[in-house]
Amino acid sequence: MRNHIGNVRYRTENNKHFLADVEKTAPPHQAAKACQTCTVSSSRVLRIGLLGFGTVGSGVYRMLADNRESIEKKVGFAVEVVKIGVRDGSKPRELPSDLFTTDLGSIVDDPTIDVIIEVIGGTDPAGALVERAIQNQKNVVTANKELMAKEGSRLVHMAKARRLDLHYEAAVGGGIPLVQPLKHQLAGNAVLKMMGILNGTTNYILTEMQDKGADFGDVLASAQALGYAEADPTNDVDGFDTMYKISILASIAFGKQVPLESIHREGIRAVTRTDMHYSDLLGYRIKLLGIVDAVAPDRIRARVHPTLLPKAHPLANVHGVYNALWLNGDFVGDLMFSGRGAGSDPTASAVIGDLIDVGRNLAAGGPGSALPYDIGAKTESIDTLQTRNYLRLIVQDRPRVLGTIALEFGEHGVSLAEMEMKTLPEGRGEMVFLTHPATESDFRAALTAVENMPNVERVANSFRVES
Repeated sequence: MRNHIGNVRYRTENNKHFLADVEKTAPPHQAAKACQTCTVSSSRVLRIGLLGFGTVGSGVYRMLADNRESIEKKVGFAVEVVKIGVRDGSKPRELPSDLFTTDLGSIVDDPTIDVIIEVIGGTDPAGALVERAIQNQKNVVTANKELMAKEGSRLVHMAKARRLDLHYEAAVGGGIPLVQPLKHQLAGNAVLKMMGILNGTTNYILTEMQDKGADFGDVLASAQALGYAEADPTNDVDGFDTMYKISILASIAFGKQVPLESIHREGIRAVTRTDMHYSDLLGYRIKLLGIVDAVAPDRIRARVHPTLLPKAHPLANVHGVYNALWLNGDFVGDLMFSGRGAGSDPTASAVIGDLIDVGRNLAAGGPGSALPYDIGAKTESIDTLQTRNYLRLIVQDRPRVLGTIALEFGEHGVSLAEMEMKTLPEGRGEMVFLTHPATESDFRAALTAVENMPNVERVANSFRVES
């Protein structure tokens, strides 16, 4: 039901106590402009329920405390975390114990809470809690990439139907603004291609391998000791984290949710310091990229894999735990977003930015700004991808080996462009090639044929190359 008080439109079914305060404390025209006047009402309070108090949740709370005055001026009224949901209620914490509860359902059911901030991660129980919060007419801010990649379309449609906000900037780039620019400032463009370094752990590992000539296993152990990698690094090093994030970005850019099963995914476990050495000689850097290509007006191709990038490409110069997204739009051309993509403070920054948007919408008494996208994105198989490739072979050091390999590739429509060779002990050799552009299916068929040649001991590695 929609009602009017003078010129202020508001929703009686949502945030009743909040809107009652608006009616009592400000004339209609002032209430609608609360966030623009940068004044803080002493009686209006945005009540927040925080689900999760780990690295991100504690960062959100700390930012709200440290920057409270600035945040409240931008929203136009006071903000208060009234309840925090945690898994372990016995863990010692500096805040008052009555602020915490292990009954997370009681937070999303509390009729006095206006906004739920979900920073638990994963889909269980986060998915059910977010859905329940929306059903209870609560606005939601989440940093949950897996949930939004799997259920984003459905949840955003639910929020839109109830005229609520569901924001998720922190789910993709941490402190880097990526979601909002795609939803708003870049929405008029047809996105032709996106390539992103979207996982700080893998970028740190690859940077250390490149700079120090270290092995993957050693750098991973170091990353775990420094807190950059989890005890179980699967989500990062096997490409799942990047897959979730590129799926979200592609869903926004192309207006339909990209099924995770349609995204080709490879991690970085196979990358060696030897490949780092040869890629450097050939003028490239190896990065784990999430890539989306618009292959037709209604069709895209999404993939995650280690990629050779020319040293001159801006993404090749994003090092350490930093993240970046490179985008090409039909009108805007090339754009690059870069910054700290994970961690307590950058992620908290994105969460609080979304929270301020929610508060401004509530202050204005307007509808939520959840931007829905549908399901059913049409995708193209990686088999039709046409790209250059890097290939490293271990061969027997015999006459005519190079010629027979080149001929075999030629039989499958693959042309060799550049080569490096090295003699190994025991009558063996190492050959490294860069190919001219070839279809993925042709290159894979050629690879199988070459691997079965008598003088080829093994295909040591292969990676795709982007220009």
